[in-house]
Amino acid sequence: MSRQDRNENEEHFNEPSLEDFLPNEEDKIVKDRQMKRRSLIRKSIATTLVIALLISLNQVWPRVINFSSIKFLQKSSELSKHDDIKEYKEAVVTIQDQYTKGTGFNISETGLIVTNKHVVDDMYPITVIFPNGEWKAAEIIAAETDIDLAFLKINGERLPYLSLSEPDAWLVRDHIYVIGNPLFHNQIVNEGNILQGSDKNGVLRLSAPIYPGNSGSPVISSESGKVIGVVYAKSITEDVGYAIPIEQVLEKLPNK
Repeated sequence: MSRQDRNENEEHFNEPSLEDFLPNEEDKIVKDRQMKRRSLIRKSIATTLVIALLISLNQVWPRVINFSSIKFLQKSSELSKHDDIKEYKEAVVTIQDQYTKGTGFNISETGLIVTNKHVVDDMYPITVIFPNGEWKAAEIIAAETDIDLAFLKINGERLPYLSLSEPDAWLVRDHIYVIGNPLFHNQIVNEGNILQGSDKNGVLRLSAPIYPGNSGSPVISSESGKVIGVVYAKSITEDVGYAIPIEQVLEKLPNK
C-alpha cells in the first residue's frame, strides 16, 4: 500500500475527539429524567413505609398508652403504696393462654380461682400466673353461663388468697377497690363506690373505672378488705362498671 493510501485510510479512521465523549444537551435531558424518576420512586417507597407505620401505630399504640391508661397508672401507683392494697394484689392473678389474657383472683390456700366464664371460654391450655411470677396449670371445675362466672382449680399450698364477704355485707355508697389487668397492664388498682341501683337485676353498679381486661377482677370493700363482687362488664352508655354480687358468687361456689 502506498504512503498516500495509508494517509487516506488514517484520515478515514481518525479517533474521535475528546468533545465527542462529553455529554451533549440531549444526554443531560435524559440523565435528568432518570434522576427525577429514581427520586420519585424513592419518595413513593418512603411515603408508603411511613403510612404503613402510622397505621400500625394507630392500631397498637392507643391500646398500650392512652390518656385513660396514664390516668389509671397514676392512681394505681398511689394506691399501691398502701400495705393492705399490696396484700390484696398478691392474690390477683393473670389468666392466659398463648392468645388471650384476663383477670382472676385466688380464694383458697390450695388454689381456687374466681373469674368470668367469658374470660376462659375457648382458652386452652389455661395458665394462672401470680404476681410473684409463679405459674400454675388450671382447669375449669364450674362455669355459670347465666351469671358469667367460672371457677378454676390449681394445685398449690399456702397460696395468697382473698376472703369472700358474707351476704348482704355491702351498702350503696360503700368505698371499694378494683384490682385487675386492663389494657395490656397488670396489677392495676382503681377505686370507686357502689352506686345507686345496685342489686337491681342482680348486679352491682360501680363508679370505679373499668376497662377491657378488668373482667374477672375482684371488687374489694375498703372497710372489710373482703371481696363483695366480681367485675364482668362496663356500660356502653354511661361510665359505670358492672359486677356479680357476692351473694351470687357464694351460691355457685363449688366445694374447695
